[in-house]
Amino acid sequence: MAVFLTRHRAASAVLFAAAAGAVFVGTLQARPYSAVEVRGSEFIPAGDIAAACEIVAGEYDSSDMSAVQECLMSSGQFRSVEVRGEGTTLVVEVSELNDRPGRIEAGLAYDSRDGATINTYFERYNLFPGSFGSIDLRFAEEVQSFRTSLYRAEAFGNFDFGLDTEMRKTSYSDQGFTSKRVLIEPYLALPFAKGGRAELGIGYRRDEMTDVVAGSSVLFGRETGVIDAPYARLGVSYTSNPAENGGTGFVTGLSLSLDQYVWGLGTDQKTYETRIEADARFALAEQTSLLVGLRGGIVSGQSGHNTRAVDRFFIGGADFRGFAPRGLGPKDGDWFVGANNYYVTSVELQREVDELFGTTGRVGIFADIGSAWGLDDTLGGRIDDSRHVRSSVGLSLTLDLGNIPVSLFVAKPVDYQDGDDRQSFGMSFSTSF
Repeated sequence: MAVFLTRHRAASAVLFAAAAGAVFVGTLQARPYSAVEVRGSEFIPAGDIAAACEIVAGEYDSSDMSAVQECLMSSGQFRSVEVRGEGTTLVVEVSELNDRPGRIEAGLAYDSRDGATINTYFERYNLFPGSFGSIDLRFAEEVQSFRTSLYRAEAFGNFDFGLDTEMRKTSYSDQGFTSKRVLIEPYLALPFAKGGRAELGIGYRRDEMTDVVAGSSVLFGRETGVIDAPYARLGVSYTSNPAENGGTGFVTGLSLSLDQYVWGLGTDQKTYETRIEADARFALAEQTSLLVGLRGGIVSGQSGHNTRAVDRFFIGGADFRGFAPRGLGPKDGDWFVGANNYYVTSVELQREVDELFGTTGRVGIFADIGSAWGLDDTLGGRIDDSRHVRSSVGLSLTLDLGNIPVSLFVAKPVDYQDGDDRQSFGMSFSTSF
């Protein structure tokens, strides 16, 4: 949920532009202040407020304080500004004019997994007092989803509170069945210092698996039906981006997350699922970076219960470049049936380029290695669920074309199985209007 707490940089940009010509005047009867403290800022970062009008520790008299106040008020971002001294601290107390910022947009996106997608997105801070809310609606030929999020920081002392809901339907032509999911999850979050975070959620999930395609895997026919039960989730994560915080170290970005699910609480179809993600960016030179990533998961049925296709992992596409979406792993005839276990590691060398098709961009060379394996029911050995390692190498390109972010890759599988569905080219883009 960290994305819901990011500040509005657009407001900061307006603030800087309005303050560009401001100067301090007068030093008569000035008093020294060894620190500056900005109070009352909620959506505009305090550091941006101070930097916009060059508010730094030093000597200030009443004329200087008035100049600071006029400078900030001229930005059009504040209802009121008060500048005063408290001991050796210069206090700048602001009340932001826009206390309910938000946006609504419609857009069109395309990726190799879902094809063309129409989407509508709405978000607002202080949707309810002290809360953030968002709605995300996506529609494509083979997948439709509706997601909502509500978040309130420090709702219970040091604990934040969130509520996520999701309705999703997929009917991919190569999937072999139709999947419908309804999920609602209230959770508590405890942020730690320096980017750490823990979450505990108790939710409800309804998974429906229907409309099995004639001639598809026998497994799908055995796994149809509905599982309707509560679940629990425990998640821990860490995110650090020294580059955004003014740092210039060797590690310029790092994110780690681990989620443990217990599905089907109170039923005889209880399932454990573990997901792990890790990404790191290392600065090798001024415009050259090394990206290292890991994705993995394990799902297992308990007390003799077999996992279903809606529980298992289907990987490929952008998840594993060089292979089509849902294009590798255990296979029954012409149908991939998903896997209980998977991992994908990726190493990519990226370089920023100043001029590429008239815009800045990044080019890269990458290698992906991974596997998807394991089934509870192999139909008497008919399905090979062994851990066969796959790998691929390729080139990537990321750029903005007319303010439309576009990502492309060309990949060549190196290690693969005869039945894998290989795909050499992938693309994604999104635009809003």
